[in-house]
Amino acid sequence: MTQYFQAVLRDPGAKLGPRLRRSFAAWASIEDDLSPHLERSKGRTRVTLADNDVCGRYVRDLPTGAGRLRTTATWAKGRRETDNWAAVTVEGDLSSGAEPVRAPALTARFMETGRPTDGAIPLDAAPHVAGREEVDQLVGWLAHPGRTVPIIVLTVDRADPRVVDAHAALLSEALAGIAAVVRLFDVPTQDVLNRRLGRDLTVFGGGLRTYMPGLTPGNEAHPARHPVRGGGAIRDQGERALEVVIDGVVEQAVRRPLPTDVRQTMPRISRILSGRTAPEHLHAAPPSPAELARGRPPAPRRPSEPAPEPDRPDPFPPDAVAQVAERVSEEVTGSLADGILEALVDMARGGDSETSRRIGTMSAHLSALVHAIEDAGVLSDRPSRHDDRERELEQLRKDYGRLEVDYDLLVQDERRAHARIRWLEGRLAEHADPVYGIDAPGEAWAADTLMEVVQHAREHLPRVDLPESLDPEVAKLDVTYPRLCRRWTGKAWDALRALDAYAAARTEERFTGGFYDWCGRPLPGQPAITPTMVSMKESDSVSGRPKYRAARTFRVPTHVDPSGRVYMPSHIKLRRVGTPAPRMHFLDDAGGPTGKIWIGYLGDHLPNTRTN
Repeated sequence: MTQYFQAVLRDPGAKLGPRLRRSFAAWASIEDDLSPHLERSKGRTRVTLADNDVCGRYVRDLPTGAGRLRTTATWAKGRRETDNWAAVTVEGDLSSGAEPVRAPALTARFMETGRPTDGAIPLDAAPHVAGREEVDQLVGWLAHPGRTVPIIVLTVDRADPRVVDAHAALLSEALAGIAAVVRLFDVPTQDVLNRRLGRDLTVFGGGLRTYMPGLTPGNEAHPARHPVRGGGAIRDQGERALEVVIDGVVEQAVRRPLPTDVRQTMPRISRILSGRTAPEHLHAAPPSPAELARGRPPAPRRPSEPAPEPDRPDPFPPDAVAQVAERVSEEVTGSLADGILEALVDMARGGDSETSRRIGTMSAHLSALVHAIEDAGVLSDRPSRHDDRERELEQLRKDYGRLEVDYDLLVQDERRAHARIRWLEGRLAEHADPVYGIDAPGEAWAADTLMEVVQHAREHLPRVDLPESLDPEVAKLDVTYPRLCRRWTGKAWDALRALDAYAAARTEERFTGGFYDWCGRPLPGQPAITPTMVSMKESDSVSGRPKYRAARTFRVPTHVDPSGRVYMPSHIKLRRVGTPAPRMHFLDDAGGPTGKIWIGYLGDHLPNTRTN
């Protein structure tokens, strides 16, 4: 399922949940009886409203030709009123040629009920008009260090001033909740703003500019990252010119990581609304290492469903598969969440972290669940009531979505735990003293796209060479799989850091052995990846066939090899199985003349006997 839209709003106003629920019910055109759990169906369209006093989730599942489109509005109270948040997402499976997804009208409808922000600047459902007296305020918004959404500034078109109003309204409607749209009142306002921003950040002549977060007026290091659409292009192309702006902002919003508190609360909302966790646990602190060491009682379980009628001929009770999926979700996510904290306890005891093993366990459980469903024939035709089958399938969709979200969050937590553990190991090796309780210097670096990883590595990893020939395949993964690439960016960066650290240690004769050996036993405090991600060779069926060998032969400088090309069977698996399964092929010359790692390829799995 692909995510097409994502907006996160901070809303400190009163009655956040009721306002969002009223907006959702009106947008979905259903009658709401305000019950804690309400389901409505009309044809193949399903609407579900579930909430309590601290959180809620509202879902509309709509058929779209051969696919479906799911719009979800989730909210939760924060520890403080200013931390209250509401998130609107749209995801599904659209056929090629379908209309692009924009902000659902629900978003603007809800925004009109309060005064939402992105956590730093106000977000309005309509364009903001700025005159000369408001330039200071606008510059403050642009330069705010906490801003997370783009600000689109439109200037006056002297030929037809009214057209700018229409363009601003279109942008506000399409980008509600994920961008602020500002229309300058007149040309003098434009001139004052341009003087304040500096020569490299100007906008004029009926054009518009999208100012991304992190802007520094008068001293912007990368002005080109704030794209401009000229007035001439907008006049000639009309709304088509604006679609480019809209597509860019929507894509950036989908890739933007969720705020930490939202990311941590999301899986708890699912458990609270399903009755498996009490509402007061929404912001409960995780157990301390001491509590983990002593052990703690298991989380409360949801009461079991009533048994099927004894004379029911159907061998698959309506909710049997749903119960299996729910149990898998509960056991897997619960054990893995514990594992992340247990990793630090293991470190304190001198043991090895088991977090990676637990993440692998979750993957195995997910795979096992899918195979169990296939083996049971749940998705095939069988003698059963149509309504029962529909309920089973819908519950499976919900459980799978919850598992996918939980898995993404746990992978991110696992990376942070590993960064902390590596730092602790380094400090212990240096001082032979316990250093628990001292914060590590910063969190693990994270990126939204694989291209960001490649660019960052080129600047910060001197022992790893990443040629520009990588870029087309890297960008293809980013564009084709925008949601999945979030899982790959952390793995790719961790792998490149490990390769760089290994090459440095090998060149300086602080380590002997290959990269696979390094991943098994790295130097204290140095980055490494799990050895299961590394393969130092290809199978005989690949290496022995010219066409497969040629696909894994990449360009290198002539001082590395006189022919200018080298066969690179060694590779790192960013995703072990499935489609796509990205691979990073490399040449290990850490112990050779260059003392470097040469990356030959980063992209989808290359052809082999299974694909051809």
